[in-house]
Amino acid sequence: PSDPTGGGAPVRVVFLARLTHRKGVPLLLRAIPEICAADPAVTFRIGGAGNLSLGLREMVEVHGLQHRVELLGSVDPADVPAVLRSGRVFLNTSLTESFCMAILEAACAGLEVVSTDVE
Repeated sequence: PSDPTGGGAPVRVVFLARLTHRKGVPLLLRAIPEICAADPAVTFRIGGAGNLSLGLREMVEVHGLQHRVELLGSVDPADVPAVLRSGRVFLNTSLTESFCMAILEAACAGLEVVSTDVE
């Protein structure tokens, strides 16, 4: 979503998690190209490592999103606050956690939070 105030400012979405099925990375793989197609002002910063990191790199290549998706790899815990502050929206796509410490950290950093609805 671009700037809701109508200013047209870019919106950076931050995703920090293990890059695994349980963390909802397959959902992320489908959502990013759709979001980027719908809104040219959205960019993503994705931090984490895991067995689906190759899938993320392939998605970026296939859809030509190198200028819209920054893959950070593993993020040192000391660097997490700075990565969070670099964004405006925190995305949690977990299939098992609708509320977790990462969401609290993101909210404390002033990010809007979007999360999956998990029961």
